[in-house]
Amino acid sequence: MVEDGVFGPVGQIIIYSTIAVTLVIALLIIACFVTPGCIGYECVRPKKKQSVTDGNPNDKINENLKLNDVSYRSWRVGSLYDTESGTIWENSVSPRLSINSNDSQIGASDPNSIASVTLPSKQNVKDTAFPTELTLSLRYLPYCEGVTASKFVIGVETLLGLPPKQYNCTLEPYVTLDIYKQSWTNRKKQKLYSFKTKGIKHTANPVFKESFVISGANPQDIKEWMLNIEAYDHDRYANHTKLSELQVQLKDAKRIFLSPETHLFNFQMKTSKQEYGSILLGISYLPTAQRLSINVMKARNINFMPTIPNIQEFNPFVRILMLNGRTSKRIKKLKTKVFPAVREPEFNETLTFDLPPNKIDSLQFLIILCSKSKIDTSTMPMMNELPSDSEDSVVSFQKAKDVCIGKVALGKGVRGTTERLHWFSIFQNPRKLVTVWHSLK
Repeated sequence: MVEDGVFGPVGQIIIYSTIAVTLVIALLIIACFVTPGCIGYECVRPKKKQSVTDGNPNDKINENLKLNDVSYRSWRVGSLYDTESGTIWENSVSPRLSINSNDSQIGASDPNSIASVTLPSKQNVKDTAFPTELTLSLRYLPYCEGVTASKFVIGVETLLGLPPKQYNCTLEPYVTLDIYKQSWTNRKKQKLYSFKTKGIKHTANPVFKESFVISGANPQDIKEWMLNIEAYDHDRYANHTKLSELQVQLKDAKRIFLSPETHLFNFQMKTSKQEYGSILLGISYLPTAQRLSINVMKARNINFMPTIPNIQEFNPFVRILMLNGRTSKRIKKLKTKVFPAVREPEFNETLTFDLPPNKIDSLQFLIILCSKSKIDTSTMPMMNELPSDSEDSVVSFQKAKDVCIGKVALGKGVRGTTERLHWFSIFQNPRKLVTVWHSLK
């Protein structure tokens, strides 16, 4: 009875089904071990030994040294990369397509003396965020007949968390405040008032406590105003740097008209990304001669207005300062020749600095694009009208201050990512020219 129940028609179906499922599973397992890409195949396949071939490094034409791989520790230890011929060009642009150089020294340089480095794309480079907080005070005093006129008081109280300088030096921040009236008919802004605070040295969290008073303003007009607030850093060597910016619509601050008290507002300012063009720099370092050569090649897309009104008054040249990275004291200054009235100058000039190995970590270089100011002889007084007949007074009167357009800082401790990577790659590739486009700020 038991055997008939087990091996009856139903039992046979169960047995045959079990055998079929077992065979299917076995076939799947075998297929997994013989099919490339499956887990079983990857586990049992033999590991291929990577063959190391000794060949001429010049034959490796398609290998590039990435700036992402360059670190401070690697070049300090002395690990150097052997790279192929070519120059560091952003976005892999050919040198013949990027610049027509007239410098015979560069054109006839040995291919082995040029380093090929690939820059990371700008989309992958993440700048450190510095959220700057502005404390602003607003107060409206209404008109009192026979006593006082209406007054609108704007107070710049404090700034907190300003971004650092491009190179190792303390900040000297100040704030500019412009008041615009928005005309909704033609969508144009009309500047009504302009104010500026004093500069405060050696701080990233300045306390200004400065107030600006506008008399005769009524609430209807004030509601149409917009405050344009910008925080700058006073740079004694180059142009002043815009650090943060903010726009405030006064129509959103309605509570200031409800009481004559002082109302405090905290705003998050936006980090400024203002640029004034690009400059192409090729740099090489000779360890035996202890010499750093900076080749200033060309500049493009220069934004010199409104500092300089027209192209006829734009006379560009480049000034390079070697600074002490700890004290920010100037050690040496060199400059290129002046190109009169040229929008995109091609300098192709090499400036050389002595750089001992023990000073690599402590020195920084500030590359400044300037414009030479011409002396207006028509407004100069006659010799007998000068306050003094000494030679020094004549020279000081005739000396015109040059206009700084933008700057780039290079060195170990600079802020810019591209600038730091360029600096490290120079010492990863000694005796080779490393060239990168830099943004002027």
